[in-house]
Amino acid sequence: MVGLESGGSAPPREPRERVPWAALVAALAFLVIAGRLYQLQILRGDEYKGRADENFVKELRVPADRGLILDRNRRVLVDERPSYDVTLTPYFCGKGCEDVLARLSSMLALSPEEGQRARDRLQAARGLVRFRPFTVKVDITREELDVVEANRVPGGVLGGVDVIPTPHRNYRQGTWAAHLFGYMNEVGADEIDRLNADLPDGQLAYQPGDFVGRRGLEKRWETELRGVDGRRRVVVDARGNATGEDLEAELIPEAQRYEPPQPGKNLVLSLDWRLQEFAEKTFPGTAGVVLAMDPHTGFLLALVSRPAPDPNKLSGRITRAELAAIHADPLQPELFRAIQQHYFPGSTFKVVTAVAALEEGVFRRGGTIFCPGHYTLGRHRWRCDKESGHGTVDLEHALGASCDVFFYTLGDRLGADRLAAWGEKLGLGQPTGFDVGGETAGVMPDEAWYDRHIPGGYQRGMAVNMGIGQGDVRVTPMQQLVLYGALASGTVWRPQAVLRIEDDRGETVRQFAPEARFQLPLRPETRQAVLAGLEAAVNKPFGTAYGSRLPPEDGEMVGKTGTAQVVRLGTRRLKASQVGYFERDHAWFAAFAPEDDPQIVVVVLNEHSGFGASNAAPTAAAVVKKWLELKAQDEAERRGTAGPQEPEPAPAPSVPPVERPGAAPRPRGAALPARGGARGA
Repeated sequence: MVGLESGGSAPPREPRERVPWAALVAALAFLVIAGRLYQLQILRGDEYKGRADENFVKELRVPADRGLILDRNRRVLVDERPSYDVTLTPYFCGKGCEDVLARLSSMLALSPEEGQRARDRLQAARGLVRFRPFTVKVDITREELDVVEANRVPGGVLGGVDVIPTPHRNYRQGTWAAHLFGYMNEVGADEIDRLNADLPDGQLAYQPGDFVGRRGLEKRWETELRGVDGRRRVVVDARGNATGEDLEAELIPEAQRYEPPQPGKNLVLSLDWRLQEFAEKTFPGTAGVVLAMDPHTGFLLALVSRPAPDPNKLSGRITRAELAAIHADPLQPELFRAIQQHYFPGSTFKVVTAVAALEEGVFRRGGTIFCPGHYTLGRHRWRCDKESGHGTVDLEHALGASCDVFFYTLGDRLGADRLAAWGEKLGLGQPTGFDVGGETAGVMPDEAWYDRHIPGGYQRGMAVNMGIGQGDVRVTPMQQLVLYGALASGTVWRPQAVLRIEDDRGETVRQFAPEARFQLPLRPETRQAVLAGLEAAVNKPFGTAYGSRLPPEDGEMVGKTGTAQVVRLGTRRLKASQVGYFERDHAWFAAFAPEDDPQIVVVVLNEHSGFGASNAAPTAAAVVKKWLELKAQDEAERRGTAGPQEPEPAPAPSVPPVERPGAAPRPRGAALPARGGARGA
């Protein structure tokens, strides 16, 4: 027997056997799954198969709240109101869809057009589109809601029909500022693809039955206002009837049952609704425009364009007869007169003639022209508004008293080309850049324009008419506002109506700064000479607007009246009441105040009303006075809250979000052309 040597190695030990825990866990999990499968497929297979055959998950859109439109003080002007839309999902009415549509036509009193549109959509539904609901009627009445809901009970005759709570646009002020706001109506089948191609990421696609902004701010800011729709998934049976929340909880994971909508962004306007309301109530015209602007920024303070259709009607239930009446109205209520219609400016244009004459050197400051009551060129005679004549007048008196002969003379000296060139330098004959669409450029004719448009081409007498704002000169009220704002501040601004865009919490998303197009290209002495004439027109006894001057404590308002002839009435002067409405002159007044530190510029156009001095100047003066009062009131309140020890007020706190209206409860389961002479003021 051989012994181990001292210091030798011990024999190796056998390894201890390990317990296969991972394999045991895997085996146990397999047994659990196998048991669950046995339970579902063998023990309860028939039960779940029946449920799968008889139940479907239907996805319903949850419309987002459209963004609000507010004034500069955050007063809500346009919001949403609760309403209900009726939809139909073709798959769930099966072969009885025609009968369902027939019943809906009766219950909802569908018009022939609505009924045909619904039938067309039903016939076009093929394949997976049959699972997609389409809108049968929007904004149903409370009575219609009750009838439909009574027939939507399980086993009823309205399989596949749903009533969807939908926010509906609400224009709180009716026709006031309606052209600026625009309106909404249903998206057309021919434009869905184009609209969807332009959508940013995260926006759900437009579908038949969706509403889209038409005209004005609603159209211009459609993407920002629209918001993002949400989704709600419900379990329904083969006829589209909801099976109850218990089954929903069992078949649809909680996170997939509801995706909340995201509200659209809000527009905060530069308009002050206190001034807007005052202007609407003060303006006496049947048709016309009142515009007010901050001359140092170009932001609008008020915008009246009359007449206007009610956007609530255009955006909701409007009958065929009502729509036809709007289209047939000779006053053209759909026309946005502030930017889409151009007019003879009459004597308000004389500031352009004065500027051109001084800058071109055809008239020197301090010079005079004799007015005998008429101006003669060849065999044609143009009369002055004052038949006896004004005598020898300088520029201040000529602008103040609105002497036609003075400006006939300057127009003749300048000619059409130089008048047109200076009109364009002052912003006429081109769009102002007011960004809501459809703006017309007006007409600032030069000799080439006359050669293209008038038989016989340009004649010297055409510049005579241009000198007093007649002939073929056309301007929009917005262009007039920009022109007189430039005389007030020295800057030709792009007019704007939106101060900023906010999210639904009131946080600013985008801020808009004033946009200067160009500086007024005048020598200081030219501008001073013109302003002296505008000051005389309002504040000197011989001025045409002397009766509308402001009280001394409000400061001096400066401006110019205009009475623009729309048809040639012959040699005999007639009062407005002696001729038909559409043959009467247009009344203009353009002004700003105070003269030494302008805070507001106002333009009033009162269509077919007569003289500017009596039918436009009083409205403008009242609007100016009201704005100065509002500014003083706001300043007093601001200083009052700041405390007597503080020379400047504390920064304003963050703006709280605007409270939206409560959600709807969920239901169960034209002027005639003229090229003749004109009146003066």
